[in-house]
Amino acid sequence: MSQRILIVDDQNQIRDLLRIELTRNGFEVEDTGKPEVALEKLKERAYDVVITDIKMPRMDGLTLLRRVKAVRPLCEVVVITAFASVETAREALKAGAVDYLTKPFSVRGDVLPLVQSITRQPTGGDSSASGQRWGTTASATEGDALGSIIGQGAAMQPLLRKLAKVAPSDAPILLRGPSGSGKEVMATALHGLSRRRDGPMIRVNCAAIPETLLEATLFGYRKGAFTGANSDREGLFHAADGGTLFLDEIGELPISFQPKLLRVLQEGEFSRVGDAGTVVKVDVRTIAATNRDLEEAMGAGTFREDLFYRLNVVPLEIPALVDRRDDLPDLIEHFIASYSGGETVRFTTEAYELMVDYPWPGNVRELSNAVQHAMLLRDGAEMAVGDLTAAVQDHLRLLETSVRDGERVAPEAADEGLESVEIRCIQRALAKTNGNRTHAARMLGLTRRALGYRIQKYGLETPSNRVSDNAPMEI
Repeated sequence: MSQRILIVDDQNQIRDLLRIELTRNGFEVEDTGKPEVALEKLKERAYDVVITDIKMPRMDGLTLLRRVKAVRPLCEVVVITAFASVETAREALKAGAVDYLTKPFSVRGDVLPLVQSITRQPTGGDSSASGQRWGTTASATEGDALGSIIGQGAAMQPLLRKLAKVAPSDAPILLRGPSGSGKEVMATALHGLSRRRDGPMIRVNCAAIPETLLEATLFGYRKGAFTGANSDREGLFHAADGGTLFLDEIGELPISFQPKLLRVLQEGEFSRVGDAGTVVKVDVRTIAATNRDLEEAMGAGTFREDLFYRLNVVPLEIPALVDRRDDLPDLIEHFIASYSGGETVRFTTEAYELMVDYPWPGNVRELSNAVQHAMLLRDGAEMAVGDLTAAVQDHLRLLETSVRDGERVAPEAADEGLESVEIRCIQRALAKTNGNRTHAARMLGLTRRALGYRIQKYGLETPSNRVSDNAPMEI
């Protein structure tokens, strides 16, 4: 028997995306844009999972969550919101949500694996004919968790092998890699492969929490502990008990708070703000992530060595997208499917080749945004070069435009790396214009700002082109 899913969201497009993908993967799906209608449906029949938006007219998602639990205590609830905050997540989890996701999300990469994990349905198929829910065998669990990672080419294979080996342990893991490379996806896969996969996974962005609220947010507080503490609150460490705590942007953690975090990681205990006499014990596995050079931060005195070594028991390096060229087709196809709403959409040949050639300095996050950008601007079923982001189109101009009228990039450029071609074109343009950035940018078909970014990126700044003209910067 298929698991029943009820989707509640006032945006038709979101409901359509979720319904199409979940139905395609063997779930029985109903949807409504009205929370009150959802409650009537729940009174009439049981559902395995309710997926609800937070911000809706007439009734918000947290209120709906509480009423769902009152009507159907065994029904699992996932909240989806574009207005995520630590407080919202904490309130949702406290009210009984099994997990939460933030918009924009990938239906195939985020929602589907989560729902399959909740219902114990194997990836890509229906439940067994006997109606039994899927058992958590090691091979099936590994396939489900690793299957959520899109693109498993040559550069990713060493990482995935190591990930599969260390995930079942409770060892702290430090994910390192450039911004936008997919550290949260890896953390989710680690949790899904661990013995804690049935427990909560709590995500914390350390850079987003004000320093004055860190201790109260992570450890909780007693009523009256500070102005505005009108009731007792449990912290995120308590919410993650028995599961995984994902500490994203760990390199941004204030040095003053680091000893307190170190204590709970070492001892598995802490005290809530305003309740120093009571020790709370938790069983939490930590996964931290950063795009910063923590060794450099230690040298500068902004990151503690003892905390670093506690977090860095198993380091996992995530490669930049520029080093994962063989994964680009799978990733592009994945994002097209995520944003197409079930329509058949594709890039033109020229646009697709440019997407594959572009170096993607913003990594997978930039690629996702670029596909969504093209999807929104397209006319019909094809996404053309004119639908691509300005950065990708600037890259085309660098490859095609001459520094002399009518001259193209030399044929030998085909044997060079893309960065080499860009550097050579910029150098020739600056030489021809005696370092005048405005004139060089015009010759290359770029804005002056785009050229300035590339000069800085490739270290091409010289006294002759640093302040060689006083023209206003183009936007």
